[in-house]
Amino acid sequence: MRPIRLDLNGFASYTGEETFDFTDVDFFALTGPTGAGKSTVLDAICFALYGRTPRWRVNTTQNAIAPSAVEGRVRLVFAAAGTHYVATRILRRDRNGKVKTTTAALEQLPDGVDPADDAALVEGLGRALAGSPSEVSNAAERVIGLPFEQFTKCVLLPQGEFAEFLHASPADRRKILENLLGHSVYRRVQQLAGAKRDAATTAMKTLEAQLARVPAVTDAELAGAAERVEQLEKLTEPVRDKANALDGLAAAVDGARRRLAEAESNLASLTYIKRPDGVADIGAQLADAAAAVAAKAAEVEATETEDERLRAELDGLDLALIERQLKAWAELAETQSKLKTGQELTEELRDQFAEAKELEEAAGEEVEIQHASLHKVRMAELAGTLRAGLAVGDECPVCDRPVETVPEHDLSESMQHAEEASRTATIEHRDAQAAVVALQTKLENYEERLTELQLAERRLNKKLEGVAEPAALQAKRASSEEARQQLAGTSAALKAARRALREAEKRKQTADERQQRAWKEFQHARDQVAALAPPSAGDDLAGSWAALVDWAKSSLERAGSEREAARTELTGLDGRAGTLRGELRLALGEFDIDVPRTGAGGDYVARHAAAVETSRAASARLAEARRQRVDLEAETRRFAHEAEVAKALASHLEARRFMEWLLSEALDELVAGATVMLNQITAGQYDLIYRDQDFWVVDHHDADMARPARSLSGGETFAASLSLALALSDQLASLARHGACLESIILDEGFGTLDPETLDAVATTLEALTLTAGRTVGLVTHVPELAERVPVRFRITKDAKGSHVEKTWS
Repeated sequence: MRPIRLDLNGFASYTGEETFDFTDVDFFALTGPTGAGKSTVLDAICFALYGRTPRWRVNTTQNAIAPSAVEGRVRLVFAAAGTHYVATRILRRDRNGKVKTTTAALEQLPDGVDPADDAALVEGLGRALAGSPSEVSNAAERVIGLPFEQFTKCVLLPQGEFAEFLHASPADRRKILENLLGHSVYRRVQQLAGAKRDAATTAMKTLEAQLARVPAVTDAELAGAAERVEQLEKLTEPVRDKANALDGLAAAVDGARRRLAEAESNLASLTYIKRPDGVADIGAQLADAAAAVAAKAAEVEATETEDERLRAELDGLDLALIERQLKAWAELAETQSKLKTGQELTEELRDQFAEAKELEEAAGEEVEIQHASLHKVRMAELAGTLRAGLAVGDECPVCDRPVETVPEHDLSESMQHAEEASRTATIEHRDAQAAVVALQTKLENYEERLTELQLAERRLNKKLEGVAEPAALQAKRASSEEARQQLAGTSAALKAARRALREAEKRKQTADERQQRAWKEFQHARDQVAALAPPSAGDDLAGSWAALVDWAKSSLERAGSEREAARTELTGLDGRAGTLRGELRLALGEFDIDVPRTGAGGDYVARHAAAVETSRAASARLAEARRQRVDLEAETRRFAHEAEVAKALASHLEARRFMEWLLSEALDELVAGATVMLNQITAGQYDLIYRDQDFWVVDHHDADMARPARSLSGGETFAASLSLALALSDQLASLARHGACLESIILDEGFGTLDPETLDAVATTLEALTLTAGRTVGLVTHVPELAERVPVRFRITKDAKGSHVEKTWS
């Protein structure tokens, strides 16, 4: 698998649309600060192909979409075995915040498509290989040749898992190498050989069972069957001749029997031809019924004419309208009467109101007079109050002069009379005002009612304009009532006439049906003897029956003579046919052929032909049994040989020594290649060996001591792991022609543990890999010295809006 282009939009920290163009890139580096999104690029590649990444839990996509996005999109264009593919996955966040993959597709691009051209790289351009998330994962595994777990150990090595192949268990390492080298084909051959052995054994046993059911046939049995067939075939011509003669007689017998049956049938038909009773009366009954129908129809027509005349007369009178007009005249008279009475009452009430108004005004004047008198008395009372405190010689509080005398005067009684008169005048004035208000309200009600009556009068007058007077309307109503009474009588008479007409028509129909039945009886009787040419029917039913009966009597004698002649001929033909049947039974009985005592010539020919076919079939079955037994014996020997060969092949391949030898050879090749690279990287300090199903290193700086690879330091472990990874990608890929497509390797971190000399050696080794093996090598690194050695760099930065990428060249 070689990446060509990676498009991200809304995926993880890449909130916007970003493109990684790997076109014509053999050696690149992903650089940038920690947390910028470098490892996310590896996640995106894994996710596009397999729907998951090493850093996520299995089937977990919750962190795949950027926090501020509702949709995330990943598109990876890659090459495998010289063919271009594009894998696309789209994720969406639902209302509950859960993230799910909604769209997934894997397409094989046609030749000539430029992945760097956005206009040329459109959806649905190539041949669809998968259309659902699981289908895309399975198809990607088939195209690349590696499942997810092995892809992340040999092609894309994520951060923290770089040394996993170095530290993998022997079983996991075995599975990886089997997939890479295609060694599973031997296991498949072994399985197919075992299946072939079982199938051949089963077929051999089946053939043996079939052979036991096939009988052994001797030469004498074959000769006896052939002789019987020959003798039966010689009998074919004599049997056919006698059968033809029998069939010839059978035709004559059938003719004689048919003539006899016809004669007997004619006799029976002629015997039962008799004229029914009452045929002569049917015509008269039908004529009487027709005359009655005509008379009743005329009566109905006359009554219908009178009924239509009365209905036309009533149609010109609208009784409902007349009633409404009379009602309107009555309402007008009543309204006018009420209006007259209301006018008189209103005038009387107006007079009462005027008189009450005058009384109310007089009472008001009296109230003013009494109030003035009361005021005068009160003033006098006030002066009396002042006088009570004065003495002769005091200054008057009113005129400021000395008081010469103090008069004696008692005003209490005058005050009481004045107050009483004032209260009485006030009460009388209020009563007068109340009377005026009551009369005014009543007058307004009367005037309102009077206005309503006047409006009603005008409405009724308008309604009755052009309407006849009540007397004329009452006369029309009486005339229509009389016409209705006459119409009721006419209707009853019409019903009676129609009922009488229906009864007459029913009697006529009964007579017609009786005549039709009589004609049908006649036609049936004539049809029974139609072959004897009876006389044709006339217009008169009775005359037609008389002619047919007379003709039947004369035809009876001729039919009797024909019957006797047919009986004599049939007796002679039956005797000759019996002789031929006896001869046929005797000839066929010699071969034990069951034949009927009676039957046509074809029956005997058929029995003989069946016997011939049965004999031929029996002879053929014996011959087939002989041939089938020979074939089954040959097939049984062939399947026995196949079972032995397949058993031997399965046994050889089943031995673990063969697979162990293949894997051992593969590991030797892997260790040899890794040792060259490790020796270059460590300046000749270490060699890599495989011992006791695990990796060891030989330290040339420590007296060539061998120790487990697990004991190496961090930088040394990285160097050994890198050597193995590069060897997997470089050397084993050339052996995996029918397995995985290891066309690239991408390494995530780990270079910071190397010293400058080792780092330089690693860079040199990776550069050589791109040149000699034609592989694409990618690095994720923080080390500036290493990044500067890489010809193409993708600088990844991150700001508040998300991660961004910039492609640069050395």
